[in-house]
Amino acid sequence: MDRTIRQLELRGYVIDGVEKNYLYLSTEHRIGLLKSNLPFERTLGARLLSDCTEVFVIDYLVKALVGEKKLYPKIEICISLVTFGKDSVKPLILLLGKIGNNQYREIPEKVFEKKNYPLPRDIAARTLIRIGHPALPDLLKCLRSDDLRMLSEAIDAIGFICFYKWHSKSYISLIECFNKRHINDLIRWKIFRSMSAFPESENFLNEQKLLTDNSYMKSEIDRSLRLIKNRL
Repeated sequence: MDRTIRQLELRGYVIDGVEKNYLYLSTEHRIGLLKSNLPFERTLGARLLSDCTEVFVIDYLVKALVGEKKLYPKIEICISLVTFGKDSVKPLILLLGKIGNNQYREIPEKVFEKKNYPLPRDIAARTLIRIGHPALPDLLKCLRSDDLRMLSEAIDAIGFICFYKWHSKSYISLIECFNKRHINDLIRWKIFRSMSAFPESENFLNEQKLLTDNSYMKSEIDRSLRLIKNRL
């Protein structure tokens, strides 16, 4: 058991409630903990900053997120960013596709079989979906971006948010994005995936299924159509 606890601590694990013993620390001291060499202190610092109201703290959290390698400090940083709500949206958007290498770089061969919307692989996108609808206006602006990595992850976030709370403007913006000439197959595939959030996309999906010879594209179109049908 002691060994397990030690392993968790090395990854930055901090028991819930411990932060109550450090509420006396100033904002500057809490920010300083984000730069500690000890993972559990970085977790503690991020958790304590969730109680702060000064928006300048967001910049420190974002910078910490970019460089963080340990699991639990990373989780806590994201939680704190979510507490700042809309104020965190633009800084997080600038990180889309920039942290880690877990994002899709090409269309996967394996079809996602579950009936829910796939959780984005990108950590910035995951944090944005926890902010939810307040993040949509700025995410929709990303659909006009020439930065394909940002665009790719923004589509994931938009699709996930709208899957659980419909937003008609997002559908229109995604269709406009699809009609751009410079987008690649991965972006098209992600848009087909995002269409599962929009019942009004049935005609579009059926048309595209007839136009594509890519079996992976067709599989994703079929999945979106199936989810739309099930939800209706």
